[in-house]
Amino acid sequence: MHTECNPQPMVCGGYLEDKAMFGFLRKVWVQLSGFLHDTVDNLSDAGRTARQAIRELDGQIREAEESVTDVSAELRLMQHEHEKATEAASKWGRVAKTAADSGDRTSAVEAVQQQVQAEELASSYKANVTRLAPMLEQLKARLSDLRQKKLEMQHKTSVLDARSKVAKAESRAARYLGNVGEKPGVDFDELERRVDRQEAKAAALADMAQDKAALDVNKRRQDYSRKDAISEKLQALGLMPVGDSQPVQIPLGVGEKKHAG
Repeated sequence: MHTECNPQPMVCGGYLEDKAMFGFLRKVWVQLSGFLHDTVDNLSDAGRTARQAIRELDGQIREAEESVTDVSAELRLMQHEHEKATEAASKWGRVAKTAADSGDRTSAVEAVQQQVQAEELASSYKANVTRLAPMLEQLKARLSDLRQKKLEMQHKTSVLDARSKVAKAESRAARYLGNVGEKPGVDFDELERRVDRQEAKAAALADMAQDKAALDVNKRRQDYSRKDAISEKLQALGLMPVGDSQPVQIPLGVGEKKHAG
């Protein structure tokens, strides 16, 4: 079954439902995000935040230490290569001189070429050492600063922890002192009103019972008076002996037959 679309405007029912659901989900997400942020704020602690900053600083210190180690190793290698190239240049210089002294021009030329190449290589290594040495010192200084900063942060964190604990204790004490003397959680006025209603209801029931008992007494008295009156009338008719307090049971029609005889 196809959903009919309204041509004016060109909007389908399904689209409206999807849009409404999207709006609902967006509101839920906003409320949930707000709740989570409030929860994080309530759980936030100055000391915890400072300790996290120290952990991040530890990461920077490790990176700086790795950089210092790498650059220092590279600098040592360059210095070693520079020494080797310098020694090679000196050696080839001695070879060239010996060949020249002996009249071996070819060997002297080859030795000189090797000497020049060694000197160029030594010069290159020296340039690298000159460039890396200041960088290594800067890295060491930066590492020292980071370590000093960590010590300061650790000290400040300890102080913040102590201050935070004191502040929390003061807040709890203040809330307690502010609540001293206030009414407890039980509303005694309402309890008294409830007991008053119970007592009033009990008194009303007692009055009703007394009234009912009085009615029963009056009824019994009325019954006794009625019996006495019946007895007197029966005695007057000769249907009951004098002095008999109990009226006799007279069968229906007996009085009439006796009267007729």
